[in-house]
Amino acid sequence: MLEIRGLKTHFATDAGWLHAVDGVDLTVNRGETVCVVGESGCGKSVTAMSVLKLLPMPPGRIAAGQILWQGRDLVTLPESEMRRIRAKQIAIVFQEPMTSLNPVYTVGQQIAEVLRLQEGLNRSDAMDRAVEMLRLVNIPTPERRVRDYPHQFSGGMRQRVMIAMALSCNPQLLIADEPTTALDVTIQAQILELLAELKARLGMSILLITHAMGVVAEVAQRVIVMYAGKVIEEATVEQLFANPRHPYTQGLIRSIPRIDLAATHKVRLEAIAGTVPKLINPPEGCRFAPRCKYASAACTAETPMLREIEPGHKVACIL
Repeated sequence: MLEIRGLKTHFATDAGWLHAVDGVDLTVNRGETVCVVGESGCGKSVTAMSVLKLLPMPPGRIAAGQILWQGRDLVTLPESEMRRIRAKQIAIVFQEPMTSLNPVYTVGQQIAEVLRLQEGLNRSDAMDRAVEMLRLVNIPTPERRVRDYPHQFSGGMRQRVMIAMALSCNPQLLIADEPTTALDVTIQAQILELLAELKARLGMSILLITHAMGVVAEVAQRVIVMYAGKVIEEATVEQLFANPRHPYTQGLIRSIPRIDLAATHKVRLEAIAGTVPKLINPPEGCRFAPRCKYASAACTAETPMLREIEPGHKVACIL
């Protein structure tokens, strides 16, 4: 359904061009959940926003690459065509629901606005559909809550409203940008369960952006690991956790608390030393080399290519 080829998204700064996304290849198949994982600043959200061309341009620009949606290159589409695709074919749930929802309109008005723009419904029918969508995402007494404002909802309920808004036009692909950030673990589990249930019911695909490996293990079929604007490993979820091949991926997995071992082994959580490189002048060769305990001179000589080491498992590492 979605194929990204060699995407490069740059931002103009006073110090020069910042290469936030620098040659990303990514695919999402029909009915699949793909997780894009990595620490903050690796380019996950910029990749997602580039798909729907929601980045401020300028200072941002898509410098190179293709974003193919069912064979059409979204990079070259005019804004009028992109409006027809947003929400109706590809929808997005933003990272922070409190700042994504307008505080001066009721949640029903905000869901109805999408329906009136994309489906051509009148005001009454759009509000009825908004009630149905709130019921779909398991918000109690939706007939009453549809008239409430965002500040009258908890964080988890606001996220459900965002999901209801995103799904109101029955999109084929849902992009969820860290939908469980700032939620406690109980609410996180409820949101993930809701997404899985709605995916099965509506038959859509999901591109899930996250930095939590626990979320990846629970919901993904396939995982894309990003670091400093590049894809460094791609695998099925089973392959990634059973046999992570890139040192960065190994470090991410070793940083997860192990409840199953806590009672018998006291093991200090491992931290990845160093910091993410500046993407205005990224280092030569492998961008993880300055933080990698296995790095050698060959790692900085040239950028390792993403290559397949077993069926479905790709890694960008000379080791």
